[in-house]
Amino acid sequence: MMNLTPVTHGRPKQLQSLMCCAAALLLSACQQTQIVFTPTEPPSLASFDTPYPLDNHLPESGIIIPATDPMFSDEVHTELNLPYQLHRLASVQSNHDLNSNSLSSNSLSTHALSRNSLSNRVSLAAVSPQAPFNNPDILQIALQEKARALAIHLADPCLETFSIRVSLHSINLSLTCPDDVNHIYGLLMQFWQPNTFIDATTAPVDIDNIRRQLKLNKHLNAFSGAEIDKLWREKLLGPEHPYNKVLNNDELFDSLNLKQLQQIQQQAASQAQWHLFLPNMQAKNAEFDLQASIKQWPMLTKSLPKSLSKSSPQADKLETTTPKQTKKIFLIDAPGSVQTQVRLGYRIDHAIGHTVDSELGDMSEKSQLNSQEIALSCRSLSALMGRSFSGRLYYDLREKRGLTYGIYGQCANAPLSTSIKFYGSTAIEHTGAFVVGILDHLALVKTQSASQGEINALKTYLMGEDVLSQDNSIQRENQYLQQLATGLTQVDVQQLNAELQALTPKRLQHLANGAFSGEPLIILRGDIDRIIPDLTSKLPEWQLERVKVD
Repeated sequence: MMNLTPVTHGRPKQLQSLMCCAAALLLSACQQTQIVFTPTEPPSLASFDTPYPLDNHLPESGIIIPATDPMFSDEVHTELNLPYQLHRLASVQSNHDLNSNSLSSNSLSTHALSRNSLSNRVSLAAVSPQAPFNNPDILQIALQEKARALAIHLADPCLETFSIRVSLHSINLSLTCPDDVNHIYGLLMQFWQPNTFIDATTAPVDIDNIRRQLKLNKHLNAFSGAEIDKLWREKLLGPEHPYNKVLNNDELFDSLNLKQLQQIQQQAASQAQWHLFLPNMQAKNAEFDLQASIKQWPMLTKSLPKSLSKSSPQADKLETTTPKQTKKIFLIDAPGSVQTQVRLGYRIDHAIGHTVDSELGDMSEKSQLNSQEIALSCRSLSALMGRSFSGRLYYDLREKRGLTYGIYGQCANAPLSTSIKFYGSTAIEHTGAFVVGILDHLALVKTQSASQGEINALKTYLMGEDVLSQDNSIQRENQYLQQLATGLTQVDVQQLNAELQALTPKRLQHLANGAFSGEPLIILRGDIDRIIPDLTSKLPEWQLERVKVD
């Protein structure tokens, strides 16, 4: 008998099975995208106590003695009207006993000199302590373009060593090569002539390339997340602060021409106090012709268009409104981002002459910071909390809890503003726990004194950092320019180092209550829709505000 059972039913069953599997996969995929947010934990501190039995057997380390000698020796020539202040790299001879337990940076400086004896480094620095330079971001790109044009036109190998370091208050151009210092000085003069950019007969620059580079940098900053630092500066200082008026001139980025570029350069030159750094007289080819240098000095234009002069020469005396920080978290949306960038900190110079929150009672008067304490608290607290591996935040939030690859502290001590910023990135699921962890540590340092062991470790770090900076002539030069910009003398620096050496747990707690008073500024950049539920749950008393960075 023939089997009449249909055999075509197997295919629909296969299709049905496949559809069920597909649905199951989709459901499982949806389940996988559900974020499980990391819970918060109380702050954890590292122990700096020496374990038994080593506590009685380890040799006592001596006090680290920072350099007391000047980094550079000033050459004064009263018979000449020099347009610059002349500095020679100091020749330091150590007068300390190297067999003692004391470590002095004086003993390191001579080695730094001998290592660089084959080349002469000459630097010409423009410093403006009273007000920031206008459009330093434009000038930096333009001077780099000029160096490229000069290197091609003159075929001078020395120009290949060109380096530039630009800040809001200083522009430092350097060349390092075996040539005679007079020749190197002549090359540096090429960057500050009245016809450096406009009507240039030697090595004209490509203005189109400069405009393209400025626009490219803007797009790269937006892509890399650097826009968070722009918003940080605006929210910390206020839109009318000089530091927010001299940068990121988008309109000028689009319309920049050679005439405007020359005006920017001449304005900076006229505004600046000039400092020329030469190698030690013991170096080869270090003899400098002062008379010839005066003849090569550029004629500076004194009258400048007001359109390019945004900031006042007396910007430090301007009264600007500093934003009052409240319990508000600013959010920059970066859809699809797998991590959250975090900026959190305080402007601490705003506390000068003012009391802290009245709710603190008697603590408000004790927490006022004078100018010396501002510098001391900025340096010590940023290092205590965020000095990489041995900082409190790194130890707890990375080493103990694994919330980040790294979190760091930055002390920004500028002439018109001083602030402490903690920065790092974390995975989306860790966002709330990461922010709460930072806030908990900032609260802890104000209420609980550090151990003496931790204070000793902090001193060793800060003094050791100073010793290392003295061993590098470039770092010494940058440090010296920072001192010039902020108005610090060598006596002030020595006094600050002495206060660091005398730092006690009680003094540090006092500094923390002054610096970390009020509410911190918090800015996050990440996938807002995914992190808001976590922030709302863990920080219910904080208001969330979306912001867009231009």
